[in-house]
Amino acid sequence: MWRRAAAVSLVTAPILLAVATGVDPALGADQAVGVYRQHPEATQWHSLLLHWAWVLFVPGFLGLLAPVRRRGAVLARVAWVAVLLGLATFSALMAVDFFVLALEQTLPDAQVTAVDARFQDLLPTVAGWQWPGLAGWALALLLVPVTAARARVVSWWTAGAALAGTALYFLFAIAPVPVNLLGPVVLVGAYAAAWQLLRPRPAAAEPDTFGAFRRRAGLVCLYAAPVVLGAGVVAAPPGDFLAHPVQTQVSALLLHYGWLLFVPAVLLVAARGGRFTRVAAGVTVLALLNFSALMVGDAADLAARQVLGAATADRVAETLGGLPLLTVGWALPGMALSLLGLVAVPVAAAVDGVTRWWVPVLAGAGLAAFLVVPVGLAGLGGPVLLLAAYGLLGRDLRRPREAPELPAGTVAAAAA
Repeated sequence: MWRRAAAVSLVTAPILLAVATGVDPALGADQAVGVYRQHPEATQWHSLLLHWAWVLFVPGFLGLLAPVRRRGAVLARVAWVAVLLGLATFSALMAVDFFVLALEQTLPDAQVTAVDARFQDLLPTVAGWQWPGLAGWALALLLVPVTAARARVVSWWTAGAALAGTALYFLFAIAPVPVNLLGPVVLVGAYAAAWQLLRPRPAAAEPDTFGAFRRRAGLVCLYAAPVVLGAGVVAAPPGDFLAHPVQTQVSALLLHYGWLLFVPAVLLVAARGGRFTRVAAGVTVLALLNFSALMVGDAADLAARQVLGAATADRVAETLGGLPLLTVGWALPGMALSLLGLVAVPVAAAVDGVTRWWVPVLAGAGLAAFLVVPVGLAGLGGPVLLLAAYGLLGRDLRRPREAPELPAGTVAAAAA
């Protein structure tokens, strides 16, 4: 199931990238402020498809790295972190295009430029979102195919084609059509080789060094995700966040990484569960990649309020909330399926006998508490309950798998 999902993701992601690149309204010399205002539908489709392309590269790349054992394990560790923390964070930055569109639909160009400049001056946001996002995005696109080829998961021809497609995309992403499509089209062809992942691979004789790293990282994230989430809740300013701009940005950043750290935690649970657990985990991973990205909106709203004042910023926020593709294609499914999924995964694990039933009860109580009191010290109740739930789940996952009991007759026959 995981191999099939990874292969589909690896093929679908560059296809979406090609379509998103083709419908980009700001190509070539047409980069001036106001171009989004002139092409609102194209802007929304471009941003949404581009976001989903990078999101789908995450499970695709993780699937490409999964067969790595000892050979290429060092590169695989770096690539794994770049994919989960860098590429996933980079996908969040596509939400800024929706924000700029809302600005352009509400304000004259001079004010749009002022708000955008203010957003770019928010150092915690730039350092916490843009720098790791851009670095992780580039590292993931470059390191994953090299690592997969080094570990003999794919051929060097496939890796070379992927690197060529990446280089073409880096060079011509905003060139006019059809030049800008060269990179995505080459990537589609290169990652079509992902269907190799569907073929069963013989067990390698070398130790599974990289697999051990993934399991340890997943266990750490079972505890770290609720802790970082709780830190983001506590860091949120209790009153007017305009009076605490740095605190507001730090809170948004911690919330983003808190939700994001649940991804390797959920994947670890799925590795021990049955089909229901794997399906629930797969949906939850995609939802978390979407939901965690929305936290960048807090920084964008802060920049708007610092420049425009409350009344005008409220108008921008209302326009942003009325963009249908952002709401239906990103925000609502991301939030709803993330919150449901973080309960569904422990439920599925309990059904599969991986953990006890009080674990999903605690997880459900934690998410309910988070929704009721989402910020401040009082809001710690939700993350604490989630820490208890996922901490107990981590304890259960550290236990060795129990071998199935054999009928007495079978045991006697084997002994004879």
